[in-house]
Amino acid sequence: MSEPLDPVAAGVASLLKSLRTRTGLQQDRLAGTELPLDALTGLDRVRGLMTAGLTPAQAIVQAVREAASSLPPTLLIVADASLSLELNRESLPEAAELYAPDLGRRRAALLASWDRLHQVQSAQPAPPAPSPRALRLDVETEALGALAVTLAGTAGPRPAEVDTSARPRQRTSPAGRAAPLPAAEKRVFGTELRKVLRSRRRTVEDAAAALNLSPAEIRQWQTGKDFPSDEKARELDEYLTARGTIYGLAEELRSKAVRATHGAAPPRLTSASTATLLQVFDNVAHALRGSLSREADGTAQGWPRDLRQLGARATNLSSAFGLQTMLLLEGSLAADLVPVATRLKEGASPAGGYGALTQREPRPEGTATVLQALHRIDGTARLCAQLDTMKANIGDVERSRPYILTTMLETSRQLDPDSELTADLIRDLLDARRPYGDLLLWPEKVEPLLVSPAPSIAHTARAVRALAQVEQPSPEVRAALEQAAAWLTGQRDLGNVSENIDRLLEDGRVEELYTRHFTAAWVVKALVSVGLPASHPAVSTAIGWIWSSYNEPAALWSWNNGDLPIWMTYDAVDALRLASLATTFQRSRR
Repeated sequence: MSEPLDPVAAGVASLLKSLRTRTGLQQDRLAGTELPLDALTGLDRVRGLMTAGLTPAQAIVQAVREAASSLPPTLLIVADASLSLELNRESLPEAAELYAPDLGRRRAALLASWDRLHQVQSAQPAPPAPSPRALRLDVETEALGALAVTLAGTAGPRPAEVDTSARPRQRTSPAGRAAPLPAAEKRVFGTELRKVLRSRRRTVEDAAAALNLSPAEIRQWQTGKDFPSDEKARELDEYLTARGTIYGLAEELRSKAVRATHGAAPPRLTSASTATLLQVFDNVAHALRGSLSREADGTAQGWPRDLRQLGARATNLSSAFGLQTMLLLEGSLAADLVPVATRLKEGASPAGGYGALTQREPRPEGTATVLQALHRIDGTARLCAQLDTMKANIGDVERSRPYILTTMLETSRQLDPDSELTADLIRDLLDARRPYGDLLLWPEKVEPLLVSPAPSIAHTARAVRALAQVEQPSPEVRAALEQAAAWLTGQRDLGNVSENIDRLLEDGRVEELYTRHFTAAWVVKALVSVGLPASHPAVSTAIGWIWSSYNEPAALWSWNNGDLPIWMTYDAVDALRLASLATTFQRSRR
């Protein structure tokens, strides 16, 4: 267990944590920051550099870089990426995202290049990479604490390699007691507990009886007057099927209290051991089964749109994504999911086709999503009538949206690759490109009179993925794939995006469809589909972005705002599976 840092090093560590955000420790940022820099400018090594003629900003950056260079490999690479010190820029030029102007992107690149960075630092074997959460809460704190000790030149915990093999069950103070939580943190926990109890339709009495506790004790937590122990928080989370929300919040608040109490890093860093992809997929399958909406007799109905909402109404589109995910994970349709598949097939509208809950009638993108699932369940099923319905509903709106065109093309290619519909969709998708310099790429939409629409990474990746699966592509398709894929390999900001699709109805009202895109997953699918291996820097960076959205306690992928959309888990599993297959193929050729 680490000893607390002395006051000087603690002040330096606290300032470094504030400076790691945004662009990190850059001279121009230091010159314009409102943060008090006394903790750094007062250090002997910084004052010495200032005496030699450097400005305060120059002296701080040089002193921090020199101190970070003396740290052990793991602490060095974490401090380097966290503060954007650029210590590995020349030795690993392909990992430019390590120094992106956003901390989240730097963290994703660090995890994606974890083993390679350790190779560069001659650290073999590399310790297991931490989870994104452990990196954020623990590993960075340890690295910046060690950096602060080195900068301050004071006695303190000796910098050592980070042990990423196991996480302690509870952080405690040096006296062995959990650090007390301030009233504000207790209220935060109590508010979240009330929300979860309400969403799960549970009372305090229900929880108390299930956990063998007194109702008064849980009321103390709920009102913010007390706080559960680590073990009780874990049991409460499991009882409420909160997917780590309750336990994770308790752990984070407790960790914050420890840091505030000691003015330094928490005890020695640890994180969950690294799981294999097979183990992760097994956990995802278990989580998806636990998210099924069921009849009173236990028969599975399907999945809701947001997997946080246990027991909520199952929808056709969500069930289609859920079934496709389970097929990817398990290889065949399990007996307990047959009722879901039957219900989905029988859930078409009387006129044929499928639509989202916000849509008044079936739409091509919804129909295509469900048909793709039904085809994967039974490749011999006759779905021609549904394809005809989809084709009949294609209009100007559909042709102006690459998202809709790519969704339809993937389905049409699978069900009837040589059809007129498939050829028309390929043509429409190629026509949806716009010129950007010497390239033709896909924006979000191609409606008339748009003012300088920007190229979209997500939509270009979706188009590449759809066109890459076309059998016997024309020279125009091959050229489109080549230039779009080359452009994708140079993109660094793989943040998620969303779009609104408005359709004007006959009665003058507007039907709205809000949809979101897991950009990194589509980039992986696109680049692997055109032949790049998982080891390619662009693919591995995108894989890192995928893992940064994985919620380990829930064993599902979460959107930026904390939602658990089922389609996001499908896209992640599909992308990771394709990348794994590409890696296996590359190895088999050696």
